[in-house]
Amino acid sequence: MSEKITEILDSLKAIKGVYGAALIEKFGLIKGASLPGWVNPEAVAAMVTLVLKASQRATKELEQGAFNNAILESQKGKILFTEVKGNILCVLASLEVKLGIVNLKLSAAKNALEQVL
Repeated sequence: MSEKITEILDSLKAIKGVYGAALIEKFGLIKGASLPGWVNPEAVAAMVTLVLKASQRATKELEQGAFNNAILESQKGKILFTEVKGNILCVLASLEVKLGIVNLKLSAAKNALEQVL
């Protein structure tokens, strides 16, 4: 299973403008990561878990249904994440990344991970 997860994460990292990808359990444990050396996987896991919990609470409180995915844009890049069977699939990307392509690949990766998990 771990090998298949790594393969899926590597396929996301292969997209032009994507720095890395990680699969994180909802409690912050890393199930798999394909991240550059300058990124601390544990820090990514902790921060993304907090953002996911806040997003889930916001969608619930505002009666918007279940959380699907989110895109955080900053001065230097983008963080995309989606929920996959109680886990968080996270992608770190540059500002120049083509979101249409990433969203298509993220959806495919989510479907592939659902078969593995």
